[in-house]
Amino acid sequence: MDPFEIGCVELDSAVRAGRVDALDVAHEVGASAASMGVPLHEVLDRVARAFDGLEPSFAMVRGVAVAWAETSRLLQLETSCEDPLTQLSTVAHLRHRLDGLYRRAVRDGTTVSDGHALGVVELPRSVGGNVLESTLHALDVSAALRTAFPADEEIARLAPRRFGVLAERSRLDQPTLDLVTVLLRRTFASPPPRVWCELLPPDAQDVTWVLEALTA
Repeated sequence: MDPFEIGCVELDSAVRAGRVDALDVAHEVGASAASMGVPLHEVLDRVARAFDGLEPSFAMVRGVAVAWAETSRLLQLETSCEDPLTQLSTVAHLRHRLDGLYRRAVRDGTTVSDGHALGVVELPRSVGGNVLESTLHALDVSAALRTAFPADEEIARLAPRRFGVLAERSRLDQPTLDLVTVLLRRTFASPPPRVWCELLPPDAQDVTWVLEALTA
């Protein structure tokens, strides 16, 4: 059996036995269904069958739907250049842009770190929530960054609470970073988000370590 069917069998068992981990199993069912391309309505039908004619709990239905939506969104991001909701670039697309800068630097005999850097915004740990709240926070950050960087700078979501702007170093001066902070404080008052300039390494192979640290 495939992971989705295995999860459904486990869910049937968990519901019949009244196990406390039934909701966790439902999350796994939703996630595995999305990864295999199973439509949400089929997943919900399968959950309903596990309850053998009884009405599934709201928590169970919500857990399956949220897990399915989150996994579907992550899969979509892996195959696209930007998040369709926030228009923020993906990490993969940001890496593609960085690779292009380093290749051009080798060709021109210049150094990327002399001309470009990453502006980074990190929301406080107190900022959390579900998928919808996380998306709304990302929209707020996106609006602030696009106000401060209205040109062709690459603005990406690096992690759930971290965002980056690939820009010329001259654009990442302190007044501009201060402007970003002021704009963000309208939404994220206390504690305020961290905003800083992350210097890029001279060598292309070291960019991997920088991105891994920022996307962790």
